[in-house]
Amino acid sequence: MMTIEEKQQTLKKIFWEYDFSGEELQALLQGKISRAGHLDKEGLYLRLLSSLTWYVILDLIGTNHLDDLLSDGVLSRLHSKDLQKKYAIAKRVLFH
Repeated sequence: MMTIEEKQQTLKKIFWEYDFSGEELQALLQGKISRAGHLDKEGLYLRLLSSLTWYVILDLIGTNHLDDLLSDGVLSRLHSKDLQKKYAIAKRVLFH
């Protein structure tokens, strides 16, 4: 299980091209803020799904928010059709 600092560092790494702090990204992920600059929670979820392994994602968000992470709105915005299929299967297994 990652520490808070490790989670913030992981989030900051996947947004290397922007000037977000790890604390800001963590607050967005936890729902404490609704936006970090131009980024909303759905955009954050898209980057998580596109950049990290499933188990790292689970460590970052826990299991309580998987329904939001795997929502149709998020999955339909993934650029990779393979990732869309992969996470649609995960959603079916987890929720049906």
